[in-house]
Amino acid sequence: MMSHIEEIEKMIINAVKGLIATEAFCNWFRRQRATDGDYVVINNSFIYRKPLIKTSKNSQYLCLKVKDGKVDTSTVLVVKPGDLNADFKLFSAKSRNLPNHQKLTDAIKNEMERLGRLVFVLIGELQDIPATVSVNHRLVEKLEFDPANQKGPFLKDSNGKGKIIVVNQLMDPESVWNSIKSELEREVASDLSSLEKAFADAFEKLQNEARQRLVLPEKGASKRGGSFIAHLKESVSKQRELYQQALQQWNSDDSIADSHLREVMRIAYNFADDALKVLQLLVSVADLKGVLLWCTIKEHFDIAEAFRNLPWTRSSKKPSLERYREIIAGARNHAFHNLLAFDRTIEADLKGVNVRARRLTLLPPYSRRKSIVTFDYEDREMVELLGELTRAPEVAVPFNFWKKNAEVMKSFEKLLDRTEDALWTLNRVQRNGP
Repeated sequence: MMSHIEEIEKMIINAVKGLIATEAFCNWFRRQRATDGDYVVINNSFIYRKPLIKTSKNSQYLCLKVKDGKVDTSTVLVVKPGDLNADFKLFSAKSRNLPNHQKLTDAIKNEMERLGRLVFVLIGELQDIPATVSVNHRLVEKLEFDPANQKGPFLKDSNGKGKIIVVNQLMDPESVWNSIKSELEREVASDLSSLEKAFADAFEKLQNEARQRLVLPEKGASKRGGSFIAHLKESVSKQRELYQQALQQWNSDDSIADSHLREVMRIAYNFADDALKVLQLLVSVADLKGVLLWCTIKEHFDIAEAFRNLPWTRSSKKPSLERYREIIAGARNHAFHNLLAFDRTIEADLKGVNVRARRLTLLPPYSRRKSIVTFDYEDREMVELLGELTRAPEVAVPFNFWKKNAEVMKSFEKLLDRTEDALWTLNRVQRNGP
């Protein structure tokens, strides 16, 4: 029967096998003059980290030996060679600065001892919690969120003098109001407008106060649905499918291409903003928990490759998340334009215009330095208002960028999926650990 350490080791070895089978690795290895006994070190971060990633890279790197002219995956080692910039690095067996290596089994044991439990927040189960807020109206006393309610919005009597409005969703107050409006109207007659305002205020308060409980899995528990990361993955999957549909329709239907373009831009913009925050989290967690990185090393490499394969971002340097976000935002600006559709900065020629000085203030109190106008002059207020007008950068992005961007989304989805699997495996085997 496989031990818990062997189970993790098998997952890591399979991840490494997948990575060295990629076209990128094979092309790199063919260019090396590797001989038997040499070491191939795999980087532990493939994306340009600045300025978004705040954690430091993990000091431990996976390492393989060259045997019979090939990379041997039967024995995976862990080394600390110092910081690497390239995705892979070959160390000659004759090199004097050959890094000391550790058996993968021993490295896994060390990692499991300091893995802790907080990392399993990512696979914690999300549970809905009922919530209630008061309504400032004589007829309705409370607004209640009941996630178990299957029949939609309804009214019920309270123990006090008023009614209780029961809802089962927190996204659409208008649909709730429209569902119960006629019933309430019979009760309040001409006072409906004040009740509508009181309801709107209460619904906003309910949205702010309602919570979901996240419960960490018990140590040793096997995979089940409904986890935090599973919800993230489901959302990404749905958006990717919508993105690919819109992309296909944009490319095939010229009559309404603009509407499909807007959908492509909307999803891409949201992805570039929200998904990158999650990617930052995954990269940072991988920095802190080496064993989780090793289990997902192939997927971390794949998403870096997907970024690298985007047009306009090709280079020998690591792909930058910040640059990717700028391209998406600029492309969106180019497609929709700002209300003020200017593509360059404007400089007004004010030769001959005299500035009538009013006042120069020196040595203001330090605490008021930001509120004091140092140099005041006639029409200063108008100059400051004109200075508030700005333009957003615009970038024209080719169709091939959006096509390859679908691969970025798909790679991110796979990274979430593999991270979830790895965490459940680590959680399941932790019952035998510390």
